[in-house]
Amino acid sequence: MRPVFISSLLTMLSAVILTGCNATYLIPIATPSVPVSYSPGTPYLAFGDSITHGTTLSNFNLAYPALIAQDRQFDLSNLAIPGAQACDVPTAEIFAKGVSYPPSNTPLLYTLLIGTNDEDTRGSDYYYIFGLCHQAAIAWLALPSDLKVLASSSGVVTNGTGVIETTNNWNSLMTSTLNSSISIPITLASEGPIYIWPRIADNDFGTFSYAIDGTVIGVFNTTPGDAIYTSNGIRNSLGFIRIPGVSAGTHTVSFTQTSSVGTMRIVAIGSLPTTNEMLPLVLVGDPPLQLVMPDAACDTTPSQCEDYLLQIQADVAIFAGDRLNVQFVDNHPYMHATDAEMNDYLHPNPLGHSELRTAFETAIP
Repeated sequence: MRPVFISSLLTMLSAVILTGCNATYLIPIATPSVPVSYSPGTPYLAFGDSITHGTTLSNFNLAYPALIAQDRQFDLSNLAIPGAQACDVPTAEIFAKGVSYPPSNTPLLYTLLIGTNDEDTRGSDYYYIFGLCHQAAIAWLALPSDLKVLASSSGVVTNGTGVIETTNNWNSLMTSTLNSSISIPITLASEGPIYIWPRIADNDFGTFSYAIDGTVIGVFNTTPGDAIYTSNGIRNSLGFIRIPGVSAGTHTVSFTQTSSVGTMRIVAIGSLPTTNEMLPLVLVGDPPLQLVMPDAACDTTPSQCEDYLLQIQADVAIFAGDRLNVQFVDNHPYMHATDAEMNDYLHPNPLGHSELRTAFETAIP
């Protein structure tokens, strides 16, 4: 299933107009149902690549996440990994590092700044896989733990070869034979989408169908097309499926393996909150600008840069349209990648990081 792009979201909610790479985009602003107070001590988790990590800085306290934490006295965990791509985020930054997921009504801030290495090293043919992992990470962070039904939750029923797989802290429910099935109950407080997080992997070649109350909605490939294989050697990640317009009430989401090879692995499903729950704030940035260099994607192939910008903004639009507390942060008006702002063609210096800090802080209440 391809990532969901919902053009109708561009007319929903209040919105901001953004420009980049000679294109204009209208992005809805999420309106959380309960205002969140981000007071000193609020947990703040930063995800991303070497820019978020603070590579090339003399002191990691000069990186933009540390500056945000210093300004607001947040409790920072910088989980970024140099060289990371979108598919590294679930595998190597969220699950492998044991990120916990508090329930609703817990103030929590996430920032996600990813895509530079995807566009620079993999190019325009890769942004489908980028979008798949990017959506999976955003949805996983934006939806509190009490709104997810995990593979290990009670009520899950398997038929065939279903086993709980616990490698790399995934805890997915896995099958490996044709016609094996998994059924997971879920209750929706009101009409809305159901989210599904399957595990994806290179060279798995499994396929499965997914259904609501016995009605098949679609088919998913465990190997998503072009290789996930990231610069850090990651070959598996978290995929994402969104089933819109499911009625309120209790439903059964079922999965049936349709291939005689490969596996079917389901990590969790989830539903949207009621109107009286506090949600985490997930701030999603676009890849920062780079100096003019031969291998800087936005300089050599502007259309490629535009493809990633459109993907990121479409991803944010999905979840803002679902009224999750997800917001797009455009850092380009703040950090322009001039010689005065960069340590090298890719990595900002302290001034550049200060400007990235300002971009994110404009979105924090």
